[in-house]
Amino acid sequence: MKLVRYRLNDGTISFGCVEKNYIKHLVGDPLGNYTIKHKVGDINDLKLLAPCQPSKVIALAINFPGIDGYHDNMKEPLVFIKPNTSVCGPEEVIINPFSELPMWGEAELAVVIKNIPHNATHQEVINGIYGFTIGNDVTVENIEKRDHHLARSKCPDNFCPIGPWIDTEFDSSDCLIEAVQNDEVIRRGRSSEQFWKWPEILTWLSTWITLNPWDIVLTGNPPDIGGLKYIKHEDVFSANIEGLGELKNTFLIGMN
Repeated sequence: MKLVRYRLNDGTISFGCVEKNYIKHLVGDPLGNYTIKHKVGDINDLKLLAPCQPSKVIALAINFPGIDGYHDNMKEPLVFIKPNTSVCGPEEVIINPFSELPMWGEAELAVVIKNIPHNATHQEVINGIYGFTIGNDVTVENIEKRDHHLARSKCPDNFCPIGPWIDTEFDSSDCLIEAVQNDEVIRRGRSSEQFWKWPEILTWLSTWITLNPWDIVLTGNPPDIGGLKYIKHEDVFSANIEGLGELKNTFLIGMN
């Protein structure tokens, strides 16, 4: 199933599932008992939102060969948190509130949590995810060249678009991940190249942090093609994952 959240013209927000090029209304709890009902409309005519509302987003850094800081004997993942206020959906406009500082996007495979217990086993992790979506770990350079994994760089509003849907049946073992900026591919990698694979990541996380239903884990950004490319005013950035879809957003600089 491809799960979406959508908003109607009257402001009503609902879950739905994608079938071909249209959306059917979902009644009930997508994590539990639910029923698929009537057709709502064509997917291109409905406003898609972030497909879930996580309590937090946990993001991985330095998880592909070719990323600065990568080496083959890393002892544990490097992670940071993005707040739920940073989450937005496909086609949302993203504003860099720090017009004097450069920003960039990062296309990432995102895992959606269903039910993972504390100190989960490998099999509990496999059984405990809901599915996969696409994330963009939007980042702005920190002031005075401080670590760009700090909150100022990662946590502004709308700095974590996700979507367009959650695919509960997606095979993430060897998918192509690409970042496309104004129709130019600027980052590329395959999930099979990741140093830490998602079951290992989630098993480790479960030993020290609570993973709530609908939480998102971003699994890392593939390396640049030809160097880091900053986002300019009105650029369009797409995070694409083979077989999963496209997450597209427009960016503005200093337009609060």
